[in-house]
Amino acid sequence: GENNAPRVGLVILNYNGAWVLKGLFESLDRILYPNLKVFFIDNHSTDSSMQFVENYLPKFPLDVTVNDSNLLFSGGNNVGIRKAIDWNADYVMLLNNDTIVPPELIGSMVDFLESRPDAGIAGPLIHFKEPPGTIWSAGGKVSTWWGIVRHRGIREKDTGQFSSAEKMDYVSGCALIARRRVFERIGLLDEKFPMYYEDTDFCFRAKKAGFECWYVPSEPLIHLVSFSAGGQLSKFKIGRRFRSGMRFFASHARFYQWPTILLGQIYEIVRVALMVLTGKIGRSEKTDA
Repeated sequence: GENNAPRVGLVILNYNGAWVLKGLFESLDRILYPNLKVFFIDNHSTDSSMQFVENYLPKFPLDVTVNDSNLLFSGGNNVGIRKAIDWNADYVMLLNNDTIVPPELIGSMVDFLESRPDAGIAGPLIHFKEPPGTIWSAGGKVSTWWGIVRHRGIREKDTGQFSSAEKMDYVSGCALIARRRVFERIGLLDEKFPMYYEDTDFCFRAKKAGFECWYVPSEPLIHLVSFSAGGQLSKFKIGRRFRSGMRFFASHARFYQWPTILLGQIYEIVRVALMVLTGKIGRSEKTDA
């Protein structure tokens, strides 16, 4: 029944995401999980986000915090993680604001983690909104030799190729659920990674502490990032991504992997820049930080 279900604190960070909140909140209204509280953290938006939230009548328990400044992805999410832990959540789930959540997704994540005591972190199947049926992420892989971090399955047509649970290097912070015990053991997101690599770093620290990180097949979560984007691109963002990448590999790779990591990071920057130049991906902005 209601009360034996583990408590899930769902942390949603918003920055100028007014345009996505209606779709998100309507999907949250349909969630079937019986023991959920949503911690909505606004990162000092300058749009009509808070007007929307204040006028919405949610069918789910909602706790709203407005930060005095933009604390970026890690800092903003950490405010919500602390609140969820204070509320005594058994699990904390991070969710991007530009998503549509299927009704059974949270239940299937919790069921999986309840059945696998060694699994500390899990992430679902995530699709692009357009074109329908296209994968954005089915877990993630990291090469500490080449310094490359990739979503598994990105831009592939979903033909059911990721229909079984698998252990991963990391899962995307777009939708990541972790046991409270993981945060108690390793701490929160590392604010030295204000954007980019904070999810990868968190999963790597968890693995060092003995927790497994799993991809769990699910009804696809829809992510409103544009297919042509991945949304990553301005000089500022490429620079920030490079710095975060170097910081991540400094923490988690061996010194003798550094020459190839440098090559891998340069390769990634060139690859992304070429995709922008050839119009394969646009310069659209993400709304999470």
